[in-house]
Amino acid sequence: MSRLLPCIALMLATTSPAYAKDVFTGTWKGDIKESELSTKPSVALIENGFYTCSTCIPVVKIAADGALHPVTGHAYYDAMSVTVVDPAIVKYATSKGGKPMSDATATLSADNSSISTVFNDTSAPNGIPITGTTISERVAAGPSGSHAASGSWLQTNQTQVSDSGLVFTFAKTGKVVTYSTPTGTSYVATTGGPSVAVVGDAGWTTVSLRQSDLNTLHETDYLDGKVIGKYVMTISPDGKKMTMDVNDIKYGKTSTLIAYRQ
Repeated sequence: MSRLLPCIALMLATTSPAYAKDVFTGTWKGDIKESELSTKPSVALIENGFYTCSTCIPVVKIAADGALHPVTGHAYYDAMSVTVVDPAIVKYATSKGGKPMSDATATLSADNSSISTVFNDTSAPNGIPITGTTISERVAAGPSGSHAASGSWLQTNQTQVSDSGLVFTFAKTGKVVTYSTPTGTSYVATTGGPSVAVVGDAGWTTVSLRQSDLNTLHETDYLDGKVIGKYVMTISPDGKKMTMDVNDIKYGKTSTLIAYRQ
């Protein structure tokens, strides 16, 4: 699902979970600058007229000719286009069922050591977009002769995301937890109970919750019955800060996300 961080032009997750007890009830906003993002890079290749995303699951390989090409196995899109504008700029777009899902423009720095991607994620069923700019640093170059956008990239804390991708709300009555976001994702789950349906997110179909103490909630996310992510969420003693230890099982990434009570 796109929580806290959109899957930026297919890449970014974002992610945020659920909470329990009165200390969790309220509206929260993720703080990217204070978060510890994954140290596992994204890897892409633009070479010989083709684009390959080897860290996408499943791998994406299409002609980089500006046309939409069908792709399979991705929850948020079933077609993608890649347009090489010039040696420093590449444009991406996705769609699903003929409806635009996202678009992004990636621009390399003068020394090719970083890449800035302006994105617009319109995949939310309620039509509210998530926008922003991701800043990634190069950790490895692509093969000789490939486009400069090729290589391995790590997203940095300089990334900026609209409030629609950072804000989430929890409410708890007894053991019942309600979660919602501005983009229309929601669920109502019982701590210690069975997994329940998630509404409004094609990449995250069910969720289950477990509470280990008054300040800590554990969330497990599923896609079509398969575990894709686990979260351990802890509220600070003053009740103002939420720390989320994220295990993104699907993509093999871990991170620590910080959110503050609004």
